[in-house]
Amino acid sequence: MSKIVFWSPLHGQGQTSNLHIIALIMSLLHKKKILMMQTHFSMNNLEGPLVGKSIDISKRANYSIFHDIGIDAAVMYSQTNRLMGNMLESCCITFPNTSLLLLPGTETKNRETFDRDTCKAVCNMVHHAEDYVDLIMIDANSGNDELSFKLISLADIIIINLTQSRHVLHKFLSDYGDKFSDYSKLFFLFGNYDKNAAYNIYNCRRRYKNYINRDNSAVIPYLTKYMDAQNEGEVLAMVKEGLNICNASDMDKIKEIIKRKLKLSRYQGEDMDYFFYQACKSVTKILNALNMEESKSQLKRSRAWG
Repeated sequence: MSKIVFWSPLHGQGQTSNLHIIALIMSLLHKKKILMMQTHFSMNNLEGPLVGKSIDISKRANYSIFHDIGIDAAVMYSQTNRLMGNMLESCCITFPNTSLLLLPGTETKNRETFDRDTCKAVCNMVHHAEDYVDLIMIDANSGNDELSFKLISLADIIIINLTQSRHVLHKFLSDYGDKFSDYSKLFFLFGNYDKNAAYNIYNCRRRYKNYINRDNSAVIPYLTKYMDAQNEGEVLAMVKEGLNICNASDMDKIKEIIKRKLKLSRYQGEDMDYFFYQACKSVTKILNALNMEESKSQLKRSRAWG
């Protein structure tokens, strides 16, 4: 059971949309049971692109579909040691024919109350929840946020969400380069990617070769249809259509889909094919990184017992 934290040095780096596509491909194609959650108090839209509605603390009417569920409920059950598998699912939004669990964000409207009652207990809640899913994906606050770095310290992989901006890259290295003790756990993901830009992934790897390499970096290309689906709350349907898996029920068919997407040329095919080619490639690299971290952890445990 692994924990993946999505974090950015600055807000607005495509972090949430990156999490959506990575989580959906891992669930739909790789059959992972995924818990998606976010720790933002405001300025987040993890729920909306999936269910067509998101929490907005300024509009009480939006709370009806999230009543008595979400991170607040999960934290409460965790504090009383009742966050078992069925209880965790009761706190989440589920989706037919998927293994996705979406834990909505806080309904608390007071920041001090959120910090006091929820933030302090989130890490313990995550610890309890990981026994019941394959992967927990956490959309964390950007920047130098105390809770985000607590979660980062627990993570198996930290996805550093970036754009092709020299300012953002320099800010990460200058302001946060020393905050990460283990660079082997970092994975650099460039969202809204444009392969024709001067700061393409190959030039970034060459320019920042001490940090970014082929194994620990990938891209999610910009795709108008994906952005429209985010806005319209139709991401799940769009990804199913793009992966052509609506009728794929067995693993052999699913593996063939993955193989077909990964064989596409980087520079051929329609925009949608290129988008899913790169997204599937990103997922494969992240899963490989997780397997490497798991192997390292097992080696450390065997040495401790030896």
